[in-house]
Amino acid sequence: MDKVSFMADIGGYAGKTLRINLNDGKVTEEVYEEAFLRKYLGGTALGVKFLYDEVPRDIEYDDPRNMYFIGTGPLSGTSIGGSGTISVVTKGALTGGATSCQANGLFAAYLKFSGYDNIILTGQAPEWSYISIKDGKVDIRDASEIMGLDTYETTDKLLELYGVKNRGASVLSIGPAGETKSRWAGTFVDHGHSASHNGTGGVLGSKKIKAIITFRGSAKQEVNDRTALQKISQEIFEDVEYFRGTIGGVANMWKGQSGGLPVKNYKTFDWGVSDEEIKDFVEPTLRDNYQIARVPCWGCRLLHATMFEVKEGKYKCMVDEPEYEQMAAWGPVVGITDVEATMMLSGLTDRLGFDNNEAGWLVGWVMEGMEDGWLTEEQVGFKTGWGDAEGAERILRITAGREGFGDLLAEGVKKASEKLGGKAAEAAIYTMKGNSPRGHDHRNRWAEMFDTCVSGTGTIETHMSAMNPDAQGPAHPINVSSEVARTKGLMQLEDSALTCRFNTRMNHERLAAAISAATGWDMDPDEAWDIGRRAVNLMRMYNLQTGLSAEHDKPSFRYGSTPIDGPTEGISIQPHWDEMLRNYYEKMGWDPEAGVPTKETLEGLGIGPVFEDL
Repeated sequence: MDKVSFMADIGGYAGKTLRINLNDGKVTEEVYEEAFLRKYLGGTALGVKFLYDEVPRDIEYDDPRNMYFIGTGPLSGTSIGGSGTISVVTKGALTGGATSCQANGLFAAYLKFSGYDNIILTGQAPEWSYISIKDGKVDIRDASEIMGLDTYETTDKLLELYGVKNRGASVLSIGPAGETKSRWAGTFVDHGHSASHNGTGGVLGSKKIKAIITFRGSAKQEVNDRTALQKISQEIFEDVEYFRGTIGGVANMWKGQSGGLPVKNYKTFDWGVSDEEIKDFVEPTLRDNYQIARVPCWGCRLLHATMFEVKEGKYKCMVDEPEYEQMAAWGPVVGITDVEATMMLSGLTDRLGFDNNEAGWLVGWVMEGMEDGWLTEEQVGFKTGWGDAEGAERILRITAGREGFGDLLAEGVKKASEKLGGKAAEAAIYTMKGNSPRGHDHRNRWAEMFDTCVSGTGTIETHMSAMNPDAQGPAHPINVSSEVARTKGLMQLEDSALTCRFNTRMNHERLAAAISAATGWDMDPDEAWDIGRRAVNLMRMYNLQTGLSAEHDKPSFRYGSTPIDGPTEGISIQPHWDEMLRNYYEKMGWDPEAGVPTKETLEGLGIGPVFEDL
């Protein structure tokens, strides 16, 4: 097999972006100037630039004019741990605005080794198809043989068809939920790696693309200074080698009684789990009883990506290691205390191709409605309630197929609750933009609630680990909003570089050094951070033009409600919200009332002309 030659002289890049017009199957290759790449880097920042330039503001997520961007970065496929991560950028199905979310695994590395940095899909295929990419050769093929399969089955079937072992190729796919264009369907890589916030799978499904397979290829990722990059990689690893995944988080948070564990759709803090049952959620117990194999992402040495198996009983299943948010969604959020049931539902969510967070909040909302009487058995089609794992499974399956009541549920928590109105609307957890939060009780983690509501992507944009201690928890509201503003752009830098959060931990100094070693640029930390800030502001400008304004930077009634029990009973963020928002806007360099980036802010980031687009 001939070795692929990279077209760019810049280390870290394959040098070509693959653009496919699905309307007619036309495939083109694009090469970008060095200055453009240094400004937008890759991944999220680059994808947002294309979104801003090419996608109309007034279209729906399933309009053929929407774009589906899969991006890598200059660190993809290198020695940096977790550098097989991709960033997906599109016009989101839940918010109607920008979305950017990531999936770990092997795909980014293998795409690089096949000769491409990014994939841009436009238009809509006339028939259901999948795309094969290998050593610079691109084929669009009939997907009949893999239609209706879940994400695990799709991966396995394509590997079988091409006669490769499981690490010989990487598969990006949608499940049945994506095929029916659910607004909260996700995109999945291999077994269980999910880029799913804001309905990316619904967008890919609207384009009639079931999967993309890219092979290990024959090329190597060239970098400018391999020795320096390996040294940085080792330093990064030594900082995080203690990390054993998030799987034990539910037990730790419950035992710590911090109030951050989301219980029964925020209705109470009383999960009802026994002392014996909570022992089953402890990380060593889970690994000892269920872990069967390690399946690391590209370059990652951490104990995190493994396969679990429930070998017998009614919840028998094989599942990618459930992370904290999966265990939370299918444990306390819906009142389930059987750890094997939570694992089964975690795996089913991935297989059907759903975003796990939205899934938990939606099923919890339905269960509360049945318990309290504002949803009936006649409406839903069957009876369910807190702790009903079989009922949760039925809800997921009817929603994936848009069967009966599932057709409404496929629209997501916000749209479904607004359609029903009354108590159903009051009980729903979402931001006013339309996306759901991550898997914590954010009424006790104010920084994450505030950030989720002001986010331009449809999910959280910063993280408490990057903040000072005064910004954590229900206290110091102005410090909270100041820290959210201060840390903006760190995640977007990481998602443009493109690395895994658990490895590089938003350390912009290390990221700048790694980018410099890979590319040969002398990039300092401030220049690197500005790449992330540029993406944040460009997304804000795009979203404002779609109609997402300062009025949407708020939580729903239940999401922003006051806890009625637990360690922070009676403490509310609402009295502080408007002041926090004004402070955040000012710190971001935006108009303090309207939340519009000022011309000076945009000019300082090198994107001044977009100010006139408002």
